[in-house]
Amino acid sequence: MSLASLSSSPPASPPKTRSRGIFDNDPEHVLDLALSRLQAAGIKLVEWRDLVDKRMGVPACIKNYSYLVPDALVPQASHVLTNLGLPFAPPTNFEISVYGDFAARGHSHRITHSIQSGRSFATLADSELEEGPPSHLCSPGCAPVLVPAPAVYASILRMMLQYDKFHPTMCILQSQLSELIGYHLLRSSDGYIDTGDEEECARWDVDRRVSDAFCIVLAWGVDEV
Repeated sequence: MSLASLSSSPPASPPKTRSRGIFDNDPEHVLDLALSRLQAAGIKLVEWRDLVDKRMGVPACIKNYSYLVPDALVPQASHVLTNLGLPFAPPTNFEISVYGDFAARGHSHRITHSIQSGRSFATLADSELEEGPPSHLCSPGCAPVLVPAPAVYASILRMMLQYDKFHPTMCILQSQLSELIGYHLLRSSDGYIDTGDEEECARWDVDRRVSDAFCIVLAWGVDEV
């Protein structure tokens, strides 16, 4: 004889399969898709901040992907990203107090974060930009982006003229300039050399590094800076 157990509970339903969303992809794939959509809309993108630092030899840990777009196209670019499923993420008061205009004048969308700002913020002219492959890991289908190297130095210096000494935006600009000089121009693996320490200067052969850096800057030419 067999025993049958009865239950008033309804029969179990098969588990529902969740549709795959855009955030199920890794950030680089999401970024690749976002850039492709923006470029398809005719929006020219300029790599900025951590992406430029990485391209120029600064060992940057990229948490946010920052790009410049023409000022008049910022609303359109934001609309493209929103329609793609990347929600707009306005900065908090804390972020503005820490990052200054980098947060206040940026339009952030979740990727982990993609930050776009109007190109006038960085004071970059078309003549200071050159095409290059994107710095992030992307598919071959992603079109080239615009890169401000080496005009990033001129951009930073022009931006610094707009802020007082203790403005949070100024602090970030000073830090970025220091890292670029250390890693890119002086080719220091440490990024900083204490020029007041004679032994350290001798160990790093600072005189030669400064001379080499001077030649690099001189080669850019006045018109390029």
